[in-house]
Amino acid sequence: MLTRSPHPSCIECGKSMSDSGFDFHYGLRQNGPAYWSDEGVICSHVCAAAHFSRRRTDGREMKEPAAEPILPVAPFVRR
Repeated sequence: MLTRSPHPSCIECGKSMSDSGFDFHYGLRQNGPAYWSDEGVICSHVCAAAHFSRRRTDGREMKEPAAEPILPVAPFVRR
């Protein structure tokens, strides 16, 4: 039996991307998350600020912007 891949969740609070209240780029789910880091996706500006502060205190600040974690998927074409 096939298993579904898990929904990405916020690395700070654990909120799933399928939960209400998750911020998407320009408010559209198909655009992907509005916030992310090299460690994963972040659900809101509150968690983004907490993540930034935590990394600063741990001495693990980001040196460069992280790549977008969810790239657009090409549509399935049936031939």
